[in-house]
Amino acid sequence: MGFVILILIIVGLTTLAVSYYKQDSIKQVEGQLEENSITMMQELYKVKKKIRVLEEEIMLEDQDHTKG
Repeated sequence: MGFVILILIIVGLTTLAVSYYKQDSIKQVEGQLEENSITMMQELYKVKKKIRVLEEEIMLEDQDHTKG
C-alpha cells in the first residue's frame, strides 16, 4: 500500500513540474503570436498606403487623358 502511495506522489509531482513548463511554452507562443500580429498589421498598413498612392496616380492619369 505504501508503494502505491509513493508512486502516486511521484506521478503528482512530475505532473506538477510538467504543468509549470507548459505554462512557459504557452507564454512563448502568445508572445510570438503577438509579434506576428503586429508585423502583419504593419505590412497591411504599408500595402494599403501603396494602393492609395497607385489609385491617386491612376486618377491623375485619367484626368490628363480626359483633358488632352
